Amino acid sequence: MDYPPPRHMLRDLRLEIARAGERVEVSGPGPGETRSRGGGVSAGVLGVAVDVLGGNLALRTVQPDWCVTSTLSLHLLRPVEGGFRVTGAPLRAGRTQIVLDVKVWGEGESSKPAAVAAMAFTRIARREDTLEWVDTGDARTVFAGPDSGLAKPFAEQLGCRVVDAAAGVVELPVTDYVKNSVGALQGGAVIALVDAAAEAVAGARMSDPVVTRDVAVHYLALGRAGPIRTRTHWLSGDERRARLRVELVDAGQDDRLLSVADVGLGPL
Repeated sequence: MDYPPPRHMLRDLRLEIARAGERVEVSGPGPGETRSRGGGVSAGVLGVAVDVLGGNLALRTVQPDWCVTSTLSLHLLRPVEGGFRVTGAPLRAGRTQIVLDVKVWGEGESSKPAAVAAMAFTRIARREDTLEWVDTGDARTVFAGPDSGLAKPFAEQLGCRVVDAAAGVVELPVTDYVKNSVGALQGGAVIALVDAAAEAVAGARMSDPVVTRDVAVHYLALGRAGPIRTRTHWLSGDERRARLRVELVDAGQDDRLLSVADVGLGPL
């Protein structure tokens, strides 16, 4: 089966992957539908791009083995108001764990990143049923097709439904549009759902233009049944800044805990 399918969030974000030797870069145009309440490209969208970059780098690093994401942290330093690109490099590639350093740049910027991220992966020994990974060498992968593009704000396009904004309860069905190559909720979609819950709280309880400034997600299990529901806990803060804990549970699997995220909200 080809991945991603013709209708998929990676295609509608119009992401591209460029590979040249050991260098990998993910870029996107950042149209208006990707913007947060503060006007810059949202943490959810940037998280998707970081996840794509990280997965590509990590899989290249561990071959012939495989790996799964264990943590992803993203810290926005200033707004990204247009196109963006994501770069990264391994900090450590051991027998059990791979750690990546990732940077996000605004379009045309090269001196100071607009956001920084880190990812950790657990290395898994290759088995007979492990997916094949093909190194295409120096190449460019363009996800967008002729009909790709966002028709509504990104969280809405994903299928996010706000159940209780003030409580940060948001649901997302597990459709082909948001699945990864093994049929579960894609890692970047996890970040986007966490961001949607945090922005719902910000819109209901805080003053403008508060946005998700940083998010750190711990991946515990795969979400396959759905809908995936957020449970948000207000840890501290006021109308300008807050710390949240957002949990993702699979409502179709007896509320199995999938991910736990710590989120910082504030003006950017």
